[in-house]
Amino acid sequence: MKSHTVPFENRWTNGQHAWQWHCELERLGVPNVRTMFCEHETHHGDDPAVIFDIPSGFVRDWLAFHDRRVARQQLLWRATVIVLGLIAASGVVLGALR
Repeated sequence: MKSHTVPFENRWTNGQHAWQWHCELERLGVPNVRTMFCEHETHHGDDPAVIFDIPSGFVRDWLAFHDRRVARQQLLWRATVIVLGLIAASGVVLGALR
């Protein structure tokens, strides 16, 4: 059996246990996990586990990982749009000068 590592740094557990937690959160999806985490922090902040037996710190790290990935994708998208806009603008300026 292949050993899996989670794609983000966590200090809660390692190995197969962390991979199972990661897979469970991925199955639930970011919006659902975020809602469950907010509800946990609001009403059950003293409980150590958020979803099943997954600790709140692991869920927080998992959500931060997804937030960073989305921010990186948005940055790449914006940079691409800016570069293409500059190329189009320079084409218009060069066409006007001819």
